[in-house]
Amino acid sequence: MRTAFTFVFIMCILPFVVAQGALSAGNNPEKVVLQNYTLEQCIDYALNHSLSVANSKADLEIAKVQVGVTRADGLPQINAGSTLSHNYKLTVAFLPAQFVNPNAPAGEFVPLPFQPPFQGNAAVSANQMIFDATWFLGLRAAAVYTQLAEKNVTRSKAEVIEGVTKAYYGLLISQERMELLDANLQRVETLFNETKAMYANGFVEKIDVDRLEVSLNNLRTEKQRVMRLIEMSKSFLKFQMGLQQTDEITLAESLQKINPDALLLQAQMQESFDYKSRPEYSLLETQRELNILAIKRDRLGYLPRLSATFQYGGLVGPSNAGDLFKFGNWNGFGNVGLTLSIPIFDGMRRHYLIQKSRLELIKTENTMLNLRRSIDLEQQQAQTNLVNAMNNLQTQRRNMNLAAEVARISRIKYKEGVGSNLEVINAENDYKQAETSYYNALYEVLIAKVDLDKAKGKLIK
Repeated sequence: MRTAFTFVFIMCILPFVVAQGALSAGNNPEKVVLQNYTLEQCIDYALNHSLSVANSKADLEIAKVQVGVTRADGLPQINAGSTLSHNYKLTVAFLPAQFVNPNAPAGEFVPLPFQPPFQGNAAVSANQMIFDATWFLGLRAAAVYTQLAEKNVTRSKAEVIEGVTKAYYGLLISQERMELLDANLQRVETLFNETKAMYANGFVEKIDVDRLEVSLNNLRTEKQRVMRLIEMSKSFLKFQMGLQQTDEITLAESLQKINPDALLLQAQMQESFDYKSRPEYSLLETQRELNILAIKRDRLGYLPRLSATFQYGGLVGPSNAGDLFKFGNWNGFGNVGLTLSIPIFDGMRRHYLIQKSRLELIKTENTMLNLRRSIDLEQQQAQTNLVNAMNNLQTQRRNMNLAAEVARISRIKYKEGVGSNLEVINAENDYKQAETSYYNALYEVLIAKVDLDKAKGKLIK
């Protein structure tokens, strides 16, 4: 008894234990470490792990399955069934009493049962569609719907590529700013230590040391801010790639390998453009084809439908239940036939369906026209933004170089005693600000190039 109870108890709690183990495994996935990843590697990883891409691929598989479902409707439909019943209260029919007793008076009726106490019925039936115009069109529509799902996968991939690329460049910019900030911090620390030594020997005033300490503290605060910005940029990249926040990733590329001038030359190249290269427009084209097929489907609904039927089975009606299972007592039956269905009047329902499908087609065509105009504007804006960003980058590059030279000369003058401490601090601050402006401008150039590639439909090669 105890053994049986133990077995039942284990079988009851086992599903909960398994579910809890699966939940724990899901909450604690194995940590992923990606080292020295290039932009292309990050994009490939994201395309393989993005949930949005995975869902669009699942929709594609669903569309393929739907094609099979539609095709199955045109194949033979075979069914088998059986019914056994006990008529414990027999149904009676009223017949003239003279059928039973010729001497009975006219107009008198007697109740008589006309069914056996037990009945059995078993049959196999088949139905084969011969002609249904809407089925053939539905099969074609299912194939077009598969194309729609395929293009939706392409659109999802383009969105993932855009997000990963922008996040990757954002992290690169933040890391480069940190390197420059470390160099500035080291330079000011060296100057601060030298000034402290000069103050100890009585060559400078205390205010000179205080000014440099203020500048040094500002740089350290800025470093903390940039460190948090790097972590935030890395978290955003992980999200775009489909990584967990506990995973690790390091980048292989650097901004030195990126040539902004080459990006501008690529953008200025005159290339033929096809609206179909944009996934959004290609999706609308397929949707338009589905709208046209919907109109044809509704029109074909006025045509007759023809199908063939077949049935074979047996009947039995014994007085004893045991005789239901004696094969010799069963009486066979069978029939074949054709079924023709001709629509005559449906209350104008199909007429209104056709009108609805036509309006849906008009909406899709209007959306396509509006999208073409939007794409033209988007390309023009992206092109203008890239040119403006490049002009700003060139200006900020010159400013940064000039600020670096001014800071270098200020330090030399200060060490030689012909410059002031305040002049050095101002020059260092100007140089730091020029660096920040330069990398902000570089980020704007990279993002503008991504936006232009998106506008031209070049994110998916």
